[in-house]
Amino acid sequence: MNFVMIVDNIELKRIMTFYKDYITESKNPSVIFSAKTDYISVTVYKSLKVMFQGKDAKEEYDMWALMFGKDVVIDEIELPVIKNDYYLSSIGSDEVGTGDFFGPITVCAVYLSEGMVDFTKKLKIDDSKKIKDDTILELGKVITENYPYSLLTLHNELYNDLTDKGYNMNKIKAYMHNKAIINLTNKINLKPKVIVDEFANQKLYFGYLVDEDNVYKDITLKQKAESKFASVAMGSIVARYAFLKHMDKLSDEIDLELLKGASSSVDLLAARIIKSKGEPFLRKIAKLNFKTLEKARELAKE
Repeated sequence: MNFVMIVDNIELKRIMTFYKDYITESKNPSVIFSAKTDYISVTVYKSLKVMFQGKDAKEEYDMWALMFGKDVVIDEIELPVIKNDYYLSSIGSDEVGTGDFFGPITVCAVYLSEGMVDFTKKLKIDDSKKIKDDTILELGKVITENYPYSLLTLHNELYNDLTDKGYNMNKIKAYMHNKAIINLTNKINLKPKVIVDEFANQKLYFGYLVDEDNVYKDITLKQKAESKFASVAMGSIVARYAFLKHMDKLSDEIDLELLKGASSSVDLLAARIIKSKGEPFLRKIAKLNFKTLEKARELAKE
């Protein structure tokens, strides 16, 4: 199967530099660059279309798509999960805040031991997105008081510094999950099964961590893991618990209730803040690489 993306001149230069050791000749007058490795062929056309072909074409396409902030091709096929696996003794890690214009990103890894399975069943743990905020606040407190966990928070100013340096969302998530998992395995002095809610395939995940000295490699990436494993669901709950508390704190600090998500209501609120406090103020409370900012700028002019 072929995978095609449209790039700009800067993106094209990065691709051509990356494959410069694999250049091949093409007799097609519409082709301005071509390269071939053992697993893929890359063809660039005058129209700035880049086509990936071969065994690893999808993974290669996904790598560049994520790097350039383009849409990734999602695999729809999933392996069935045995229901008994839901309470599998494991470390589960999940993140919250990546789709919210306002507020930080929180990542939490939680360890569910065999000895805590019966207690966990009584809590009726579920995916945090299906649980009301009031219940999240209750469950978050119970989990943090009874289970080993590692919680990381990336505040907005540092997030914006990282994205200014070229970090994309998935690279940031990979760094945070890796750190949370290492922190927790060190805390419990065990190396149980580790499950992370999948946001990139295995190759891409570890590709994001290529510059890290300490990488926890024995992990399993699962799509919708928070609905398949209690440990991941608990990680999701604690991450959301922390996110909600941070949102309340930020709202109190600016004397304005910040909205979750990214919607037309959020656009209007961001525009209101730009008018009253100035755009630079958003750097402290929002993720400035979201399209919300562009919409808010236009609304603020009205």
